[in-house]
Amino acid sequence: MSNTDDENIQKISKMLEIGGTMLAQHCDSCGAPLFRYQGRVLCPVCEDIRDPRRAVSPAPAPVQSSSGKNELSSMKEKENSVAASSEKSVSLEKTTVRSAVDSASVSGSFSELESLLISKMTSMAREMQGEADGRRIAEYLDLIDRCMDIAGKMRN
Repeated sequence: MSNTDDENIQKISKMLEIGGTMLAQHCDSCGAPLFRYQGRVLCPVCEDIRDPRRAVSPAPAPVQSSSGKNELSSMKEKENSVAASSEKSVSLEKTTVRSAVDSASVSGSFSELESLLISKMTSMAREMQGEADGRRIAEYLDLIDRCMDIAGKMRN
């Protein structure tokens, strides 16, 4: 492979890295696959595409207030404290709602789960009736026994 082939592969790889979508069409000039990127169809080999990750603008310069503390860090502290207090209240609300819902739905869930277990045990018993293999029958019985244990634990 020549250096130009390696460079072309690097350009194509970079296009994939930055989020370009490779299309089934190929460039008429160089034969490289075409990409859709930011709403345009383009050839990564023929066109020079800038990596948006490298075009990050520098952070704004901090402004010193009369107290000597920079305003940017002061604003960030205020944002962080507001975000933290709102997260705590949302978390507390979610916990309160969740516990109310949980306690109300637990009894319904147990009865629903118990009926599902009974239905599954009945289904396994029906399948077991036509079974001739002793190992399969033992497996069914073990499963039914486990279901009965779970149902007994739920009642207690």
